[in-house]
Amino acid sequence: MATETASREPRTKTRTTASPTVGAAVVKRTRTVAVRLTDAEEAAWIAAALVDGHRQLGAWVRERAVAGYLGKVRPKAGGGGLSPEDAAEVAALRQEMTKWGNNLNQVAKAINSGQVPPVMAEHLEKGWLNRCGQALARMADRLDALDDQG
Repeated sequence: MATETASREPRTKTRTTASPTVGAAVVKRTRTVAVRLTDAEEAAWIAAALVDGHRQLGAWVRERAVAGYLGKVRPKAGGGGLSPEDAAEVAALRQEMTKWGNNLNQVAKAINSGQVPPVMAEHLEKGWLNRCGQALARMADRLDALDDQG
């Protein structure tokens, strides 16, 4: 079971565009609830959010919590969104793209600082950046194909 904590301090940044309104006044969300998940749990949540037509996991979690508490459910966007299989594939592609992106950011930081470790330099000389670009392009093409299906 996931561990939940609620902050006692208001957040310094809030988004008013996604905030609920009460009457004519905008109500800012100032509280944060953190939940720890395994990679598999996160992938399942992301897949479920995509099936429900959500791109933002936090908005989906909030909606599902409110739906469970108040019995309100928002209709699915576009008449159903992605199939569970496609949503799971999107979640897996997202995780893989995040890993490649994190590695790319580390390489850029090392190059910009002028301190490229020998192991990194060896990988770069062996064409790592080309493989990275090819992998990201393949994933982007697959995401586009899935988007065209939906």
